[in-house]
Amino acid sequence: MNEQPEPLRRASSLARGSNRGRLVEVLRRQGPLPRVELARSTGLSFPAISAITSKLMAEDLLCEAVTETATVWPDDTDEEDTDGLNGRRRGRPAVSLTLNPEFGRIIAVSLRMNLIETLIADFSGSALAQSRLELTTRALDAAALCDLVIAQIDVMIDATATPRDRLLGIGIALQGIVDSDTGRHLWSPALSITDVDLATPVRQAFGVEVVMANDAVAVALALAAAEPALAQGLTATIMVGHGVGMGVVVDGEARDGAGAGSEIGHVKLAPNGPQCRCGQRGCIEAHLADYALYRDARTFLDLPPAVSQQPSEAQMALLRARARAGDPRLEQLFRQAGHALADAVATTISVLRPHHIILAGPGLQAFDMMRSAYEERLERAVLPWLLKSTAIHVRPSESATIVDGMVRRTLRVVDRNHMETTE
Repeated sequence: MNEQPEPLRRASSLARGSNRGRLVEVLRRQGPLPRVELARSTGLSFPAISAITSKLMAEDLLCEAVTETATVWPDDTDEEDTDGLNGRRRGRPAVSLTLNPEFGRIIAVSLRMNLIETLIADFSGSALAQSRLELTTRALDAAALCDLVIAQIDVMIDATATPRDRLLGIGIALQGIVDSDTGRHLWSPALSITDVDLATPVRQAFGVEVVMANDAVAVALALAAAEPALAQGLTATIMVGHGVGMGVVVDGEARDGAGAGSEIGHVKLAPNGPQCRCGQRGCIEAHLADYALYRDARTFLDLPPAVSQQPSEAQMALLRARARAGDPRLEQLFRQAGHALADAVATTISVLRPHHIILAGPGLQAFDMMRSAYEERLERAVLPWLLKSTAIHVRPSESATIVDGMVRRTLRVVDRNHMETTE
């Protein structure tokens, strides 16, 4: 038999890898499914699904999950067998396939102001253990930062008795500007150092893929996974809390490289406005982020100083409580924050025209006090027909969402790499 020419062999291999990847992606999105439903969801024939799943099960990437219920299909065996499903549609115990949780482990690290949070998950994305380390992050130099991240990863490995060869990938989310292509941290308000190669030392320490992303991208992925309706089309998530950032996902997935994360918080509202942590003045963040609100409140209230200029959750909760109690100066402060939030949303709509905007992060716990000023400003700042084309959702997410989203991002990269290297 004549061999296929090289271009045809390569195209055939890519097609097989694409089909395997499509199947794994469906299981990640929908959970355990019987082979019949996998065929429908992927658009592949039943024989193709059988061949692919047999190989993935032999690799221990998939396993069977047997349910007690029976799935009854219409008796259509007299119809033409166009999809290879006839004869397999009568009621019998439904045997679903699922991603094998024991295939490997993923570790996600979130580095933000005065906190390093670490989570280890199995191959299905379920969390196994988590840790939080509070420290003064701006006191770290480059070597200490890398050593500390590696040590926290080791803590997760030891806590779950994970063999080193079962570790598949590590994801690191940072507050600030990240070059995800090179794995370099360029700038972050959480650190006093800039332009640090964080990915290479971690990769050398553990011998696995290291995925870097802005923390707003991780939040965007976690929210899109939790609410599939928000994953349709282009979704921009504006993260408000310690700072103000934006993550962009398309159909529930982050773009690779530049463009996935945006520093919307450093768009200038007024050249001579309040001081921003980036060193410039008048940024959206300087009106809206927690540190800015607390800093401005201290000019007229007797409040204790924040550690490294970053107020704690308790300090921000106290500030919100006093504003809701009727302090007119704090009420005005949150109205100004509402104006800044509206400017961030207006800029996003005008530039990206997203299908969805999600306003997320702990800073949105004060949205009730920003809302009227935000809505008034937004109506004046955006063309009416543009405003109507974007659905806006408010989700005051918890910090754990960052590591959840980073697990998801890292798993997608691991899936893709595994499909490419096994074909």
